[in-house]
Amino acid sequence: MDSLIQQLVLLCAVYGAAHGVPETVLYTPEIVPTRIAGRITQTTVALEQPRCVFDLTEPLCVSCEVWLVVANSTGVATFNSIKNEFFNTSIYTYKNAFTGPNGFYVTVKTRRDFYRCPTATPGQILTLRVGSEVPCQTPNCNAPLISGGTFRMKYILVNLDLSGSNIVGETKFTDNIKLLDATNPNTIDTSAGRRSGGMVVITTILIILLFLLLATFAVMLALVCCKKYEQSDFPTPLATGGSLRRYHTHNLHNKSDIIMQKGKM
Repeated sequence: MDSLIQQLVLLCAVYGAAHGVPETVLYTPEIVPTRIAGRITQTTVALEQPRCVFDLTEPLCVSCEVWLVVANSTGVATFNSIKNEFFNTSIYTYKNAFTGPNGFYVTVKTRRDFYRCPTATPGQILTLRVGSEVPCQTPNCNAPLISGGTFRMKYILVNLDLSGSNIVGETKFTDNIKLLDATNPNTIDTSAGRRSGGMVVITTILIILLFLLLATFAVMLALVCCKKYEQSDFPTPLATGGSLRRYHTHNLHNKSDIIMQKGKM
């Protein structure tokens, strides 16, 4: 019985490979844990990298590449209808993804070896941020997503050496991921009655700090003015000890009762 089951599994694998059916890996891309800031924004989504996901798919393929598929509600059905054919990645770009019938695009091309095991160390989260490439300079760039849009994403493994059906592996699509909407500033109520208690406390603290700052400035200004008023307008006399010589006038040494006559000096 066991041998029969093994033969059926092998037969299905051979049949699938012959008809170009991608191997579906039992893995669904996940958004990074909630403790990571900015996991979902208006234009980006932070996914966990597909580490170890395709290690057993086409293990001898040295040129296999991992791509990310980003699709809207109609793009999921479109991708499923063409994935068994030759998949030209240069056609499904961000530029014409949502303006035509495609509804999806592929991006973030990565060599399969980059995502091989071992996984990250405990506590480390390896992130792939979808929509982070600004400006968009290549056809398959990782451009910002449409603000407020809803998308589903999956990883695929593409074998570049195949001329026929070259998607050899795929994960499951994520559930719908809704991006954040930008709030219209005209709709924000700024009336005093709508202010929260925290805003009132912060405003009060700022007013008190401003009052203390002004009071400190006034006191310092008063001290400076008073000190200037107390100073004399006359300069302080220079110290003369040991710096000036004493001179005596000659006639002060003569006796007052002796008058020298002319010609007898």
